[in-house]
Amino acid sequence: MAEVERHGFRLMCFQGADPGEEVGQSAEGSANAVTNQYAERPPPSDRTERQRLLEKCFREAHEKAALLTAEPMCHGRVALGGLIVLAMIRAMAWWEGNIPGYSVFGMHFLTTTADVACILCSLPLFISGTTGQCVQIGCVGPMLTLVFAMSIVDLGALCAYLAVATPRPLGPEGRSFVDVLEACIGVWEFALVASVSLQLVLCASSWRIYRELRMTGLYPPGSNPAGIGKIEEVSFLELICEAEDVKMVNDCECAMRPAPKGDSRPREAGVAPK
Repeated sequence: MAEVERHGFRLMCFQGADPGEEVGQSAEGSANAVTNQYAERPPPSDRTERQRLLEKCFREAHEKAALLTAEPMCHGRVALGGLIVLAMIRAMAWWEGNIPGYSVFGMHFLTTTADVACILCSLPLFISGTTGQCVQIGCVGPMLTLVFAMSIVDLGALCAYLAVATPRPLGPEGRSFVDVLEACIGVWEFALVASVSLQLVLCASSWRIYRELRMTGLYPPGSNPAGIGKIEEVSFLELICEAEDVKMVNDCECAMRPAPKGDSRPREAGVAPK
């Protein structure tokens, strides 16, 4: 800036800088501003890094679970479809007047009820897959227990039928091979055998899916995925109870160690003998 006095007036003149110098100064100022911005930004906290790692592990766990459960999921869906077809066959036989005898009516009623219960309780898992609400709200364990119980009921009904059932008497005109076969095994008997087979397949498929969900850390809800926390061993006791109950039983067994020789009293773990 230059100051010039002319005709009694004082003029203020601004001296312009060189255009190249202005561009250099602006570029340098922008670089300094960006540097200061990154210098002032706080480093990412451990909580943020842990959140990113957790999301990555959950994504990998879901991909692994979807890959490992593809085969049992397909088998379970086929078994469910077969049970639905069996229910329709029973309904058609009832509609046509083909009703089982009084001595075996209760067994067929049990196996039909078991099939309906398995269909209603298993459909949510096998429709939505491992990312559905059935897994997220923790219903896979109770569903597995119910399917296992219904399979036992179905198998018991088949054993009882084989013990008490008798062939249907034939008329004097019906002596062909087909008539004899129908007298021994009718539509209800075929449905009973098929029901047992399909329910065993459904139970095995549900157990395989449950085990993979447990091994990847996606079940029970709130567990850490594989790669973050320790994955507990999956026990066959989880067919009839939850994982927390099995862990409690194992902790109770480990809490009481056998007493050393000469001391018949049981002692707690970590307590030295006197």
